[in-house]
Amino acid sequence: MTEETNDATILSSPRPAANLVVKQGPQIGILFPVTANTIVLGREETCDIIIQDAEASRRHSRITWEDNDFFLSDMNSTNGTFINGMQIIAPTRLKPGDSIGVGQTLLTFELDAEKTAQAEYEPPAEAAPVAPPPASGEAVAASVRTGDSGKSKKWLLIGCGCLIFACACIALALVALDLTDILDLGIPVLSDYNILF
Repeated sequence: MTEETNDATILSSPRPAANLVVKQGPQIGILFPVTANTIVLGREETCDIIIQDAEASRRHSRITWEDNDFFLSDMNSTNGTFINGMQIIAPTRLKPGDSIGVGQTLLTFELDAEKTAQAEYEPPAEAAPVAPPPASGEAVAASVRTGDSGKSKKWLLIGCGCLIFACACIALALVALDLTDILDLGIPVLSDYNILF
């Protein structure tokens, strides 16, 4: 009879203590304890974990404890949510050591099997430590991991378009100056100075 009672009363194991540690971004080094069954990450002041990153959405992603596992899901953020460099489109199980990308911020998911998740969340102090800017190689690697290479391509295309537009304007100006010679308006043009094109 006691064996049946024990089997019937075990519904789920208690939620283990978990933490998110900021590895890259403005809040580098800060540890956020995951203290509830649902935690919302984002820039908004009402979020459980406030990410101070302009690339993060107001309500960016959510961590939930379901079926004895932690899951990460994107909350229709602008720049997406990433686990180990891969963008997630559905709730995805988190494993200890997973890297979570939210904007330009990288957090590592950690479990503490010895503790239970009973500690209360304390928001970070008002003056968060400022991380030194990453070296150029690290910045490129971070953009690849967090999936914002589309922004780099966008700015590259805008720059090329501006360059082509400037060249076209110069060519039109040269043609216009040469036409004044044909109309004989008396305006000196480049061809008057024996410059060949």
